[in-house]
Amino acid sequence: MKILYISAVTKNTLSDYMCDLTLHGLRDLYGNDVIDYPGCWHLYADEVKKRNFDTNTLWGKGFTLNNSLSGYDLIDRSNIKQKIKSRYFDLIIYGSIRKSSHFIDEVIDTNNRFIFIDGEDDTFIDEKYSNKSLYFKREILREYNNIKPVNFSIPKNNIIKEINLKPKNLISPLIPGRPETYIYDNEEDYNKMYQDSVFAITTKKSGWDCLRHYEILANGCIPFFLDIKKCPSKTLDGLPKDLLIEILKKYEWILSQYNPFYIYKKKSLNLKKIISFLISQVKSKKNIENFINNNSEIFDIKKKLLDFTKDNLTTECIAKKIIEESKIL
Repeated sequence: MKILYISAVTKNTLSDYMCDLTLHGLRDLYGNDVIDYPGCWHLYADEVKKRNFDTNTLWGKGFTLNNSLSGYDLIDRSNIKQKIKSRYFDLIIYGSIRKSSHFIDEVIDTNNRFIFIDGEDDTFIDEKYSNKSLYFKREILREYNNIKPVNFSIPKNNIIKEINLKPKNLISPLIPGRPETYIYDNEEDYNKMYQDSVFAITTKKSGWDCLRHYEILANGCIPFFLDIKKCPSKTLDGLPKDLLIEILKKYEWILSQYNPFYIYKKKSLNLKKIISFLISQVKSKKNIENFINNNSEIFDIKKKLLDFTKDNLTTECIAKKIIEESKIL
């Protein structure tokens, strides 16, 4: 299947998670038959090396997607406009329609098959595009006829094979929204932090969907997804939301005892006391041993979530879903 993938790469934009993750999945499915234009060179290990580009300057330091593709120069990105006019492609996908609409007039005028993806954090739907073809929306409030929900994903190579049966942390040390806990300079240490933890706090950011949810799951850790009950039913519809709500309800007592958010509300605490609290409460070996001894079912929950991630949340799974949905055109 020959696919033209119009990416979010512009003068002002380099990476876009929804766009990049979907491209990754399509390349897993169709290889070099997927032409990304303009090239998402920041995903290709060989091109990043050639350009001597520091991926730490990317959002999230390039973790998870950094160096995830290869063979940048093997893809023929020439004569794109002419190929569109001759209907060379089986499908044209706009990976981030509100950032890039290259060749949209030619695509429509020559009756190509095309779809749109809108991975922005807001719930706005651009009707000048949604009225023209199938439109995939990440942050979606309700069900529409021609608009389908879509969510982030994780490369399958980033998913661990087995859960860690000897975790060191009851709750992972990284606290969303607290920059002082973002201490991980390399991806290996970042992932190990989640692998060594039973639970990890995650929350809604600008939008409900967040790559952190998938990174937690891919490392065999259980998300403590705060306020997930408030998430619209069609947003994050790929995640096992009912199970995550159930987990939060069953184990939320842990947060009342060890919740790192709580200590930041006490203005009298200085940094030294905060660090001391995290070390003694969150990382306590005694807390971990006691918890596991009294909650041995936690490993079954970890495995269930990890298996779900492998079966449903890979970039390949999401790309396949998009392609299947596009067949209704």
